[in-house]
Amino acid sequence: MGTWSYVKGVFIATWSGIRHLFKPRMTLRYPEQKLDLEGPGYRYDAKQGVGLPGFKGRHILYLDKCTGCQLCAIACDGVAVAIDMQLVKKGKPQNKKDIWPAVDYGRCVPASTPVITSNGILPIEQIKVGDKVLTHKGNFNTVTEVFRRKYSGRMFTFKTLGNAEPLSVTEGHPILVYSGGGTKWVSPETIQYRTYLTRPVITEVIQVQSLEYTYELYHPAGRGGYFTVESVALEFSPALARLIGYYLSEGNSDRYRVTFDIHQDEKALAKDIVACVESMFGESVSFKPDKRSKGLKLAVDSVRTAAFFKQFGTMCNKKELPAWALVLPHELQAELIKTAYWGDGHYSDKYYSYKHAMHSNYFVIRTTSKVLADQYTYILSRLGILASISINHQKNRKDCYSVTIHSPYVKKMGELVDVQAQNSPAYSHSYVKMFEGLIASPVVKISTESVIDQEVWNLEVKNENSFVASNQIVHNCVFCGLCVDACPFDALYMTNDYELSAYDKTGLKYTPDMLAVPPKLEGKMVKVKMDTEKGTTKHG
Repeated sequence: MGTWSYVKGVFIATWSGIRHLFKPRMTLRYPEQKLDLEGPGYRYDAKQGVGLPGFKGRHILYLDKCTGCQLCAIACDGVAVAIDMQLVKKGKPQNKKDIWPAVDYGRCVPASTPVITSNGILPIEQIKVGDKVLTHKGNFNTVTEVFRRKYSGRMFTFKTLGNAEPLSVTEGHPILVYSGGGTKWVSPETIQYRTYLTRPVITEVIQVQSLEYTYELYHPAGRGGYFTVESVALEFSPALARLIGYYLSEGNSDRYRVTFDIHQDEKALAKDIVACVESMFGESVSFKPDKRSKGLKLAVDSVRTAAFFKQFGTMCNKKELPAWALVLPHELQAELIKTAYWGDGHYSDKYYSYKHAMHSNYFVIRTTSKVLADQYTYILSRLGILASISINHQKNRKDCYSVTIHSPYVKKMGELVDVQAQNSPAYSHSYVKMFEGLIASPVVKISTESVIDQEVWNLEVKNENSFVASNQIVHNCVFCGLCVDACPFDALYMTNDYELSAYDKTGLKYTPDMLAVPPKLEGKMVKVKMDTEKGTTKHG
C-alpha cells in the first residue's frame, strides 16, 4: 500500500470519527441503560413484537452509504419480516461483504377472506377505510388504507385444528405463530405441519343499555290501508339475552310471527321462553303441540316482535349475531350461551370399554350456520372457555358445525349451563390451547398452488398493524421505520409514497438495485385507496 493510500485511509477514518463525535452513541451500556422504543419515527410493542406506524412508503437505498452491517434486517426481523440481505457485487469500498438490503412489499390475502370487524364478519373486499377490524391484541382498530392488486405466484393455504375456515395468504405474508413459549411473526414458507397459528380473545366490552329497532305497522283505512314506521327501544336485560339464545337455537320468524320449536318434555324451557317474551315484549305465547313428533311450537303473533328477531337471521344456516353481541358484558353473553346450549346443546359423559377404556366427556353446541359457530367460539373464549369447531357433512342435508368444549374447560362450561360436570381427565387432551389472550391451533394441512392474475387484498391498520383473517392473526402492510432508525449511516430512507402495485410476486420484491432508484412521481404510482364517502375502491 502506497503512502498516499495510507494517508487517505487515515484521513477518511479520522473524518468519520469527527462526524460521529457529536452524534448520539449507537450502543447502550446494558443492562444499566435500556433502549427507548418510543421515538418520533416509530413505536414498537416489545412484548408482542410489533412495529407501529411511523414512516410511510417505499424505501430508498443509498448504495454509497450502505456498509452491509445488516442492522436494518435485524430490526425488521419479527416485526414486518420484510427485509433480507442479498449478495450483489457492487465494488463499493465501504461494503466489503457486498451484501445489501432487499424489501418485500407483496403481502396479501385473496378476495372473500372473512375478516372480523366491528360491523360483523365481512369479506375483505367489503372493508373500507375507517372501518374497524379485530387485531392481535383483541381490540378493534381503524383501517387507514386498503390495497388491492393482481397477484401471480404461490398461494399458501393452512387448515388448523378446531377452525372451520382455512387461511390463504400470498408468499411472504407474515403470520403470528406460537412457538417456544412465545409468539413471533413468520413467513408462510417456514410454517410446517403442527406449527401453531393464533387468534385473539376479544377484550373490548361495550355497555349496551337498550336496543333500538323499527318495524312497519299496518293501519287499515277504507279499501286499503297504510303503513307507519314505529320505533322501539328494548332494555337489554338478562331476559332479552336468554331470549336471543333461544331464538338462535330453536327460533324462526317471518314478517308477522316468531316461533320456537322445542320438545314437549322441555317444560322448563317453555316456561322460561313464555316469561321472557311477556316481560320484554308484553305479548302472549300460543302453544301448538305436534303429537306425531312430540314437538311443541311456541308462537308469538306480533309484527313488532318478529321485526326484532329478523336481525339474527330467518333461516337456520343464515343465523348470526350482530357485531355488538361479541363485545357485550360477560354476564349477558353468559345468558345467551346458556340458552343456546339448552336449545341445541348436548353433554356427553360416557365410558367406552372397547380396546382401551376411554371417557367421553365434553359439551357440544350444534348449528348449521358457520358464522354463528365462529361467533360462539369468540364469546366462549371471552368467558374463559376454549371451544373448537368441527364440520359434519351430511348427505342431502346442510352441513352441521359442532362447537365442542373438552377438558379442562368442561367444569366451567357445566357451571355456565347448570349441568353437573367435572374435568376428566383433569388435563387437556386437546391440541388447541388458550393462553394470555390468544388461542393457538396447530396446522393439520398445508397446500400450495400457483395462481395467475388473482385479485388479492391487504389492509393497513392503525397502531396494531394486524388483523384477523379466517380466524387467524396476520400482519398488515407495515411501514414502521425501524430499519431507518437502526441504520447508523443513513443508508435507508422511507418516502411519503405508497408501496407500488404489480401483477406478480417478483414485481413486489425490491432488489437493492430497485431500491437505489428514486420512486416515480406520485401521480404515476399505483395506489389503491378507499373512497369513504362513496364506499368504492379506486386507483390513485
